[in-house]
Amino acid sequence: MDGHAKGVLIPSISSHFFIMAKILEFESEIEFVADINDHKDCLMSQDPTQETPNALWYNIDIPKGHILKAGDRIRITIEKI
Repeated sequence: MDGHAKGVLIPSISSHFFIMAKILEFESEIEFVADINDHKDCLMSQDPTQETPNALWYNIDIPKGHILKAGDRIRITIEKI
């Protein structure tokens, strides 16, 4: 399921004192790790056909020092805080 949503959207959770809404969570295989500069890399995955309607692409900058490489599976979570 590279780059495709694995689950469903999670409804928001809120309270009077604490508000956090999980918008999306999915798992994907890293397609490519780009060397951006001395401080960061970029994790990337893109749908190669651009025709899969449920494919989720990502380009996420992360600090150097990580141990991630192409082919590793990661979980991406988007939350509104």
